[in-house]
Amino acid sequence: MLVIDAKRVFVALVAIFAIALPKSGVALGGIPLNTIYLLIVVTFPILFLKAMLGTGKLFRQDRYACYVWLLVPFWLLFLAVTLLNGIASVGIYFGYVMALIVVPIFVYVWSKRLGPEQIAYLLVCLRHCIRFAIVFGLALFLYKIATGQYFSIPMLTTTYGAELTLEAKMNDRGGLFKLFSTYNNGNIYAVCMIMLLPLYSVIETRRLWVLGLMLTIMLTLSRTAWALLLVYCIFEYLLFNRAISVKKLILICFALCLVVPGIVGLLGLMGRDVTFLFDSDLGGRAGYLQYFFDAGLISHTPLYWSYEIPYVSIAEFVGLIGLLPFLLFFSNVVMARSLFDPSRPVSRSACIGCVMYWVATFSDAALVLVPTFIIFSLLVMLSFSE
Repeated sequence: MLVIDAKRVFVALVAIFAIALPKSGVALGGIPLNTIYLLIVVTFPILFLKAMLGTGKLFRQDRYACYVWLLVPFWLLFLAVTLLNGIASVGIYFGYVMALIVVPIFVYVWSKRLGPEQIAYLLVCLRHCIRFAIVFGLALFLYKIATGQYFSIPMLTTTYGAELTLEAKMNDRGGLFKLFSTYNNGNIYAVCMIMLLPLYSVIETRRLWVLGLMLTIMLTLSRTAWALLLVYCIFEYLLFNRAISVKKLILICFALCLVVPGIVGLLGLMGRDVTFLFDSDLGGRAGYLQYFFDAGLISHTPLYWSYEIPYVSIAEFVGLIGLLPFLLFFSNVVMARSLFDPSRPVSRSACIGCVMYWVATFSDAALVLVPTFIIFSLLVMLSFSE
């Protein structure tokens, strides 16, 4: 008799629709109803009820629970201020609520149903899903160069009913289009894969796949991605890894000898020079930094947008009072106590991934865009898993 393990099936579904096919689903009235969001909304009540009726794990005050409690002040402040000021864009508000409130709570409740066996299976699923994203990304990138068109499967690799085409989603770099795999935008793919790169380096048994992931990040043609990749190498090999060997230093030098000419070559294909890397306008972001400097302690502006730099969004639509509570989303890096602990490789790499996302928040965080904060929340869960 065929026996289906419901927990393993659900783990696989979360991994597939969060990592491999994050943009699957439909968009109605400007609101993206991606499959991963639908999966969360439908199963959340069931998971919560099972956790309530379970062995009391939901109310156990472990470090993960303390982390979630630290987020409550921001949730209350965000809901109170935005509801008082009004909501100018229902779609953007839906994105904020799902990303910053529903998803973290869902992942926490779900974690109480996961044992070591399910966590191990989740890591296997993540490895295969990242491999799929790499292969599809490279294939789509080359297909665009060869044919001048994109290949897509509506409701599976793209969101059916989305207002913009793949070409229009800020993917053009002087006639050369960014690699974005199933993420539909190069910057979203870059930020998500930079977060996953430390963990992938641990769970991937074949180094060529890790190099493939780094290559796809470079081919997003994003200055933010290139900078984050450099920061990751510095963090991993010079700050977080205490065991610096001659072999590793040689590998770093060899990698730089490949990466630097590669970036210069990509700049040439885009019709740009090295000055492109040092844009004082920050790719158009410098203009709206004024919103941050003009913000008051409490905002009186209706929520209508999400800027690439989330601190600008928080300052304008919540107020400067919301900045410190927002930073507590990254408190798991300290609370998990594994950042410098090589004996807990999964937890450590998940923490490094969270650090990488924190660095990205100063440039392009894709805060409310699927699946950025879903991946971040999964890494938070894994940072407490060992």
